[in-house]
Amino acid sequence: MTLLNPERSTILVVDDERGPRESLRMILSPEHEVLQARNATEALEMLRSHEVDLVTLDLHMPGMGGDELMRVIRSERPQVEIIIITGCASVESATEGIRCGVADYLQKPFDVVQVSGAVARSLSRRHARVRLVEFLSELGAVVGHDRCLPAILDDVRRSEKLAGRLGGIFEVRGGTPNLDAFEPARTIEFLEVLAETIEIKDPYMRGHGRRVAYYASLISYRMQLSTEEHDHVRLAAFLHDLGKVGVPTDLLLRPGALNREERALVQQHPVIGARLIRPLDIAVRVSEAIRHHHEWWDGTGYPDGVAGTDIPLVARIIAVADAFDAMSSDRPYRRALSRETAVSELRRYAGIQFDPDVVKEFLAILELGVCDTDPEFLAGIISEVGNASAPAQLS
Repeated sequence: MTLLNPERSTILVVDDERGPRESLRMILSPEHEVLQARNATEALEMLRSHEVDLVTLDLHMPGMGGDELMRVIRSERPQVEIIIITGCASVESATEGIRCGVADYLQKPFDVVQVSGAVARSLSRRHARVRLVEFLSELGAVVGHDRCLPAILDDVRRSEKLAGRLGGIFEVRGGTPNLDAFEPARTIEFLEVLAETIEIKDPYMRGHGRRVAYYASLISYRMQLSTEEHDHVRLAAFLHDLGKVGVPTDLLLRPGALNREERALVQQHPVIGARLIRPLDIAVRVSEAIRHHHEWWDGTGYPDGVAGTDIPLVARIIAVADAFDAMSSDRPYRRALSRETAVSELRRYAGIQFDPDVVKEFLAILELGVCDTDPEFLAGIISEVGNASAPAQLS
């Protein structure tokens, strides 16, 4: 594997049109090493022979399309960041992008500011994730993987080595690696990477939080929620399964049915997740949504058995988005359901498990075609979800 320049990030530009390739090369080459590919075949050859940090790709190319290329990249090079730059956006292509963990989604024609900003954010996210995953892996070797976050933090505070590593990752006030002392946006970044690390424990869940945040964001815009409410939806959706850090891995991966005690343990994850973020400088509505995203409209859900409009609206939105993604994804005990089956199940349980108004709005979104969807709107949603740790989401 060839490393072009250890001092500069390497970006691979994939587009069958020479004009966009050259434009991107001119924008990026002053600060980065830039490779170019005219199609997916050339792109894969370069990815397999060079250390690449980020790929920009067009969706519509002859031969293997951008959507299939994304899946191959994610399978073979999971740490590589992906930015889609396309002239034709749709709900389907945006959803596939989220499923493949794209960092950003830009519309053609693009400009220097858009491209430079997206690349800077993506590379920053990649470097932060690499450092944090290394830290968490080291932490897991020291304290074990199935520990609740407060216990993990206590171990961090007691270990000079781990404390030093954590202090090197984040800007910390007072020189102490205490979550309460983190800059707010950095705290959320830590929680996001922790959430992604939890998902890595379960290959069937990888990218689940980001996809749920995408679906929930579409619903919140459709329902014309305020900017503040939308921020709460996006952040709570991304972090909704954070409490699974306190659930033993073998239960998350169990292909068979759980007994009553095991099921009760798994059902504590909303409570654990809400408790983990409550001491942080994050809106109360976010922790409430995390706690209640498994409540049912008819009151038979968990952990508190609340019903109807007593369930926070953000939680009701996340419940629909979460269920749709769960049904649409492979799980240890079954293959992914078809879109038609997932839609049928949402209709069936509207008014029982789900808020019927939220289901109605989400189904309307799924029925939108390419011509009915504003490409800039979709690009904006993808960008938001790819960069979820904006300070605007704080209380």
